[in-house]
Amino acid sequence: MEEKISQIKKEYLHKIQKASTLEQLDEIFIGLFGKNGEVDQLSRQFSTLSKDELKIVGPLFNQIKQELEQAIGNRRQVIKEEIYKSLENETFDIKGNEIKKRTGHMHPLTAFEEETAKIFNKLGFVQIDAPLIDTDYNNFEVLNIPENHPARDLWDTLYLDTTNYQLPTTKLLLRTHTSNSQIRALKSSKLPIRLMNIGRCFRYENLDARHEHTFEQFEIVYVDHGVSMANLQYLSEYFLKAIFGSDIKVRLKPKYYPFVEPGVGVDGLCIFCKGKGCKVCGGIGWLELAGAGMIHPNVLKAGGVDPNEYSGIAWGFGPARMAMIKYGIEDIRLFNSGDLKFLERF
Repeated sequence: MEEKISQIKKEYLHKIQKASTLEQLDEIFIGLFGKNGEVDQLSRQFSTLSKDELKIVGPLFNQIKQELEQAIGNRRQVIKEEIYKSLENETFDIKGNEIKKRTGHMHPLTAFEEETAKIFNKLGFVQIDAPLIDTDYNNFEVLNIPENHPARDLWDTLYLDTTNYQLPTTKLLLRTHTSNSQIRALKSSKLPIRLMNIGRCFRYENLDARHEHTFEQFEIVYVDHGVSMANLQYLSEYFLKAIFGSDIKVRLKPKYYPFVEPGVGVDGLCIFCKGKGCKVCGGIGWLELAGAGMIHPNVLKAGGVDPNEYSGIAWGFGPARMAMIKYGIEDIRLFNSGDLKFLERF
């Protein structure tokens, strides 16, 4: 056993000194100390030795084991120093190699939103904003959606844990729609008003090609004497023709939203099949592009506006879904993906 241990020491010290790379040292280490390595196999034979033999072999085994470990460590340090020294004199010649230049450009969704804002700005609409984190009161209650109202299921949202903060209210959430700007606008602006809001919203959604938990929304609020559904029809046609061309037709169909009365879905003639019916429009020839309606009297009252004297419309849509139709984008999640292959298409 003593002779075998000495032989292993001699053999592996030679291998260690000849090793010229860290990979070779790793292989030597595994051959010695890995599972089923030389050291492991030797230790398994100790059970066959007598007590007197163990008194001699044991210390010798431990000594050689330590010497081999130290030798590997020393050789590893030498190889590292050689590598570092060789890198000091290394040069990298980039002459003659053409480097691809990238030119940045606006994100397609940002470009679409700016185009939208310019279209409505021509009619005198002024852009405003509202907090992304808001109270349950501003996001729901003043919009005619009281607590426990079933309509809240339409806007499953993300609430914030405020237990460790001393705040006036514990009901804080990430806003579900830009409509949280309505009451602020009604209270702070002198009537009549023509306002628009583009911003990020958040909902608890099952993600798929048409749904995101984080998305953009666009909304206009128009309040004046004698505002009617005719104004809503005109604004719908005005915008959709500006986006999709003068050939598009627009229709309004009844739809429920708690903060408007009456509420409508704004449909545009399918731009792909021109009303004949296709997979995109589900065979009906129309695409629902926006939601709108006459601002509910309760919402006007909450904003300090007399519904007997003034009336107004709220009209909004998701820019991402509209841009998907305009640009032929197949998955809404691409907008927030940061995928350069996708962005370079625009």
